[in-house]
Amino acid sequence: MKNYFVLSVLLCALSLPGFCQKTFGPVIKSELVGKYEGELKKGLAHGKGTAIGSDTYTGEFKRGLPEGEGVYTDSDGNVYKGSFHSGLKEGKGVLTLKGMGKDSVLIGYWEADKYIGKERREPYEVSNKTGAVNARIYSAGAGNKVEITIIDPVTQAYIPANITVKGQASLRTTFGRYYYEDATFPLEFDIQYNCNNKIGTSTTANTIRIRINKPGDWIVTLKN
Repeated sequence: MKNYFVLSVLLCALSLPGFCQKTFGPVIKSELVGKYEGELKKGLAHGKGTAIGSDTYTGEFKRGLPEGEGVYTDSDGNVYKGSFHSGLKEGKGVLTLKGMGKDSVLIGYWEADKYIGKERREPYEVSNKTGAVNARIYSAGAGNKVEITIIDPVTQAYIPANITVKGQASLRTTFGRYYYEDATFPLEFDIQYNCNNKIGTSTTANTIRIRINKPGDWIVTLKN
């Protein structure tokens, strides 16, 4: 059995190196595998460098992937100069697309390799606030729903509100909560409501406008 094992290892090392060995290169984005010159950390491209495969990239790397600022040229000759995250275009940049005649240029912002436009929008925006309204807004994960709850600061009861919506969504209400489901984003809410002040001596009128730009399962809680 021992002789058989030794013979198998020798055959693996001498006759079938491609089958028996795994090659771990400094760059792990398949389109850039080939030649790499630059800084390394634990065997991976990390820092500044240049990678040449079917595509070419010069710039900053992290753990074998483009990360930070750099210039990426794909196999069709299209050139992106800008920010990267985990090997994908992310943030501000300029993409020059090679054409038969004059090149086309896209200037703006990218998310997960997709162009989102000339201006970058935050996941949500708050404006037109009056009164002492405080908004807690967050996404609980993927989805297409917005849940709105308004709480009185004294009684802790849910408060009815006058809500005007710009956009497409189906409204459902349950126990004082407003659910806007099957939503198409962006979705904008103009909310008006009255509630006690914090010490319960009078009522206050409050308004707030909330625009949610990105899809998700959004939770909105308003409390003075």
